[in-house]
Amino acid sequence: MAKFEFQKSAKKKPRPIRETKISKPKETYNPTATTTIVERDLKVEKPKKRRGRPKTGRKNYTTVRLMQSTVLKINALENALGIKTQDETVNQALDRVINSLTSDEKRAYDLWLDMFEKKEKK
Repeated sequence: MAKFEFQKSAKKKPRPIRETKISKPKETYNPTATTTIVERDLKVEKPKKRRGRPKTGRKNYTTVRLMQSTVLKINALENALGIKTQDETVNQALDRVINSLTSDEKRAYDLWLDMFEKKEKK
């Protein structure tokens, strides 16, 4: 068998290394452009996303504690008169009572109502 001989001249020459080009970003940070974009976004009002149950109108509700017998009367009136809600039923009943007040009672009612409305606005 032939003896394996190492020959330096048979070695492959290395490929030349190409120059690596430095990459440049497509855009750079520009504070003036950023400011104009922010100002434009502030001028254009985006609709706010609502989460949860949508509000119908801007009604303000308060809880009133009533006895069960009173609630039954309200429900009976609501069904008898064909009114849609308890709120409308109570409102209609109160209007009828207010219309039947005497002049002194009506004046006292107006004063109390005015005071309660001013108190609520605070």
